[in-house]
Amino acid sequence: MDFEYSDEQRLFSETLRKFLNTGYGFDARAKIITSSAGFSEDVWAAMAEMGILGVPFDAEHGGFGGNTVDMMVVMEALGEALVVEPYLATVGLGGRFIARGGTVAQQKQILPSVIAGKTKMAFAQTEPGARYELARVSARATPSGDGWVLEGDKRAVLHGGCADLLVVSARTAGAEGDAHGISVFLVERGAPGVTVSEYRGLDNLRLADVRLSGVRVARAGLLGAEGGGWSLIE
Repeated sequence: MDFEYSDEQRLFSETLRKFLNTGYGFDARAKIITSSAGFSEDVWAAMAEMGILGVPFDAEHGGFGGNTVDMMVVMEALGEALVVEPYLATVGLGGRFIARGGTVAQQKQILPSVIAGKTKMAFAQTEPGARYELARVSARATPSGDGWVLEGDKRAVLHGGCADLLVVSARTAGAEGDAHGISVFLVERGAPGVTVSEYRGLDNLRLADVRLSGVRVARAGLLGAEGGGWSLIE
């Protein structure tokens, strides 16, 4: 793959850096970090208006259909400015789960809202004692009627406190540590049984611990195939 920026990518990079240099200086960032939300809704709205939130998504959903290098342009600029807005959690993780594993209906419902800056997302994966082993999933999804009931705890969910929609891994089969049997579900942060405890990480990004207690998820909330979540997670 050619990682050299095209003229269009260089122009996009310059535009994004100009925006960040103008309105995301040290003092502005310090105020954002110490705010109650931990990020700026105004900056997020501006990023949506500039099309940054739609870079990796198909044009049919309102995105730009960008490739890996296009995402490199964005992430490089955001990293240089130490941006604390939930771009990685929403676009790089949550939105990409929908784009890769979502049904047509899920994509049509969620991706345009993500691209417009109206829906923020987070990936609730890490669990107590997992130590970054992705298959160490003990949260359970038990069949109930036309759906499942989720039970379990997730730790250090990046931007979990501001997410409207959580992408949650839970086990529908197998034992903890097995790659097979992990399923992925879409759970609204405000759903009954979801408890979110937010805190600030060492890098000033907001994290959250998420407890799932009797959380009901309809069949339409399954992302990808039941038990086939590992292919989306790894």
